[in-house]
Amino acid sequence: MISSFSNRQVKQVIALGRSKERSRSLLFVAEGSRMVAETPPQLVEALYFSESFSEKKESALIVEKLSAGRSLEPVLVSDAVFAKMSDTVHPQGVIAVVRQPSHALSDILDSAAGEKNSALLVLENVQDPGNIGTMLRTAEAAGVKGVLLSEGCADLFNPKIIRSTMGAIYRVPFAFYKDPAALEEAFAKRGIVSMAACLDGSDIYTEADYSGAVAILIGNEGNGLLPDTIKRAGRRVRIPMEGKTESLNAAVSAALLIYEAKRRQGR
Repeated sequence: MISSFSNRQVKQVIALGRSKERSRSLLFVAEGSRMVAETPPQLVEALYFSESFSEKKESALIVEKLSAGRSLEPVLVSDAVFAKMSDTVHPQGVIAVVRQPSHALSDILDSAAGEKNSALLVLENVQDPGNIGTMLRTAEAAGVKGVLLSEGCADLFNPKIIRSTMGAIYRVPFAFYKDPAALEEAFAKRGIVSMAACLDGSDIYTEADYSGAVAILIGNEGNGLLPDTIKRAGRRVRIPMEGKTESLNAAVSAALLIYEAKRRQGR
């Protein structure tokens, strides 16, 4: 059992709390019984149990699920050391070091374009981890073909985002894009119509045309989509609001538009 704070494996898990280390190693940390159990076994690099968690029946079930025909021995860690490794206030006692899943942007676009009616969700400079996690879960629930994130979005493998996805990060195809203009060209090439959510959109979201393959664009929580992104979009839609409210939460806006798209597409 590991009881030293200076242990190499302990230091690795703690280091993965930093975005720079996650980018360098292409690993991230999944924490908590449900999140670890949701992880595809082939992505698990290492499994850690606190001493107290290892005594629970649940620990054996997690090992059985993640082993998948291979020998996976959890590393036992003292409760004090595990608390240092954990990113949560009240650790559940189980952590997995996981390889970052990856998807090709072109494959996601081709998949969306290949269906009579489909939807993509595109996030531009969205910064709130809770919003991103919620939008991935919503995308999965609504059957969205994929989620595309700009480089200005919060790190997708941030522990808070991982937890808030509730496992959707393993099931929803996602990819990152650098150039919004190039992405719009890729949409046009495949017949995908981009729909920008903005305050001065010409169409109310319940009256817009969602036929074919559409890409719903959601911008930064404070500033919305970039002006050039709005200008390039094939359609611009707005969510009507009463009272003094200027805008809705980004995740709420995304949910309204995604489900409206699916409703209008007959799905």
